[in-house]
Amino acid sequence: MLQRQQPLNALHSEEDAGQPLTPSYLLAVLKRRALSFVIPFILIFSAGSVLAIAWPARYLSQGKILIQSPEIPTDLVQPTVSSLANERIQIIQQRIMTRDNLLAIAKKFNLSMGWRGLVSSTEIIDFIRERTTIEPLEVKIKGRQQQAIAFTVGFEYESPQIATKVANELVTMILNEDVRTRSSFASETTQFLARDVNRIEDQLALLDSQILELQHNSAQADTDAPDQKNAAKQLQTLKAQLAVKSATFSAAHPDILALKRAIKALEKSGVATKPAAKPPSNKDAEPRNAGAQAATAAGGGNALGLDTLETRRSSLKTELEKATQKLAAARLGESLERGRHSERLEVIEQPTVPETPVSPNRLKIFALAFVFAFMSGGGLVFVRETTDQSIRRSEDVFSIVDAHLVVPIPYISTLREARQKKKKIILVIAVLTAIILVAAAAAYLYLPPPDVWYDRATDKLIKLLLK
Repeated sequence: MLQRQQPLNALHSEEDAGQPLTPSYLLAVLKRRALSFVIPFILIFSAGSVLAIAWPARYLSQGKILIQSPEIPTDLVQPTVSSLANERIQIIQQRIMTRDNLLAIAKKFNLSMGWRGLVSSTEIIDFIRERTTIEPLEVKIKGRQQQAIAFTVGFEYESPQIATKVANELVTMILNEDVRTRSSFASETTQFLARDVNRIEDQLALLDSQILELQHNSAQADTDAPDQKNAAKQLQTLKAQLAVKSATFSAAHPDILALKRAIKALEKSGVATKPAAKPPSNKDAEPRNAGAQAATAAGGGNALGLDTLETRRSSLKTELEKATQKLAAARLGESLERGRHSERLEVIEQPTVPETPVSPNRLKIFALAFVFAFMSGGGLVFVRETTDQSIRRSEDVFSIVDAHLVVPIPYISTLREARQKKKKIILVIAVLTAIILVAAAAAYLYLPPPDVWYDRATDKLIKLLLK
């Protein structure tokens, strides 16, 4: 039986008022365009899932190296190497990341980029440098610049065992390079200062010989016998002083070295070893007096030269003392470096085999694939729905026919249709109830207690989010 016809204007206004946004309309579109949504959604989400699962995982193995402070205070013994730890770490990094070292590591652990035999050595070197991480842990000290107290050394690779081996190899290379660099620097400093001390000693010995020669020439102008006695007496005095000071000072002391040089120069001149000259006769008195006057005139010039040499000798002795002190400090510093009592690198965390990968983030890839698949399916449904010119709604009819010519006829359901609808509802409720009961029984029999699986699920979720 037909119901009474509603006013056409009212019907038209209700049809136009937001009908495209009603849930019934959206559900009808979804049913009608199900394949247009499902096919691209399944294809894109499946491709993203395969990519997330097939993407090879990378494992990062890291070790931590501490920059240990000197065991002996710097106020007592000054270390030879005074550069900052930041600079040394950068220098060491550049030295161990050379081409030869990286090729040796790649050959030793059979590293590759996934294309064995098809990549060049340059590509392998760039691959290892990209996967290697050396990051200092710096702190800000008041009044100073940032200084590293530790740094981490890590390596990423698809195999966790190989990543651990390479990280351990890098840590070992860094420690060996630091010891070699510091020892070599301290040894070169000691050798340089030793050469400087030898140079000053040679100059001082030459200056002592020149002073003795001037003293000898000045003494010979007056008489040979007194000069010989003075030289012999001076030689005996120097030897006595050497014997006394040798009991107190070491053989490397500047005073001991100066006495030895003076004795050596005096013995080399031969003044103290010449036989005493005979007294001159009366015949030679007049020529001797004339020579004495000439020698007296020349003595003034010798005195001026002797003063200059003595001043130079005093400055050289002061310079030798300073150089000797520096040499002694350098030898102490070298002893510190060889005994590893100065600032050194110490491993506080050895690289271990990683259990979880650092990349890729599979959960994020799954989420991106789902969003992109949903947008693609929805976009295809929107395009097909907007380009379809079929008449499906009263609004479509009103767009081509005058609204006054359209009469709505309500749908009258029969008793049989009402019974079938009630049976469907009862069947759906029964199926859902059975599924819930079966799931509850299975969970009670096979699953662990709720608190246990809740903790497990929470831990897994946290691990996935941290990736």
